[in-house]
Amino acid sequence: MVKKFLLLAAVILAILFILDITVLKEKGVINQAALGKYEKIENPDKLPEGIEQGSRAPDFTLTDLRGETLKLSDYRGKKVLLNFWATWCPPCKAEMPYMQKFYEKYKSEGFEVLAVNMTVTEKSREDVVRFVEEHDLTFRIPMDDKNQVFSHYEIMAYPTSFFIDSDGVIRSVAIGGMTEEFIERELKKLP
Repeated sequence: MVKKFLLLAAVILAILFILDITVLKEKGVINQAALGKYEKIENPDKLPEGIEQGSRAPDFTLTDLRGETLKLSDYRGKKVLLNFWATWCPPCKAEMPYMQKFYEKYKSEGFEVLAVNMTVTEKSREDVVRFVEEHDLTFRIPMDDKNQVFSHYEIMAYPTSFFIDSDGVIRSVAIGGMTEEFIERELKKLP
């Protein structure tokens, strides 16, 4: 009797798992890593705006470390690694050289890094300037002085990164530090 019950429970769980996976794939929630590359989306402007995979990335306007204004929508047509970080965050420090490496490697192919700094958590703006200089970072560093973009993107952990395709669609989200291999794999999958 117990064996029959366990067998029935296992079959039911397997069916639920398969159904759940199918629904999540249809909704675009499951990372398409197994496919090797994300497929191009028809009519991306009709997708809802949101912070989930498969949504259009919410636009924002910030001033970067050089004092220049930038909008995420200015980067339509380019692949974007949108990273949220702070200078005091050890995993943020660890992944910065990898982001710089891939920025240099792929910028001529239309790849951009926007590393949004959580400025309100910093001791001073000079700390950010010093960090950028010490790490020889050449990509744009938007400064979120009022916590607006961090709040809109619901950032709860440092670092958090969004891989956004050339149509402005979020294809992958990484919470926590990224390895060099992970970044390269995600970049290669972007259409």
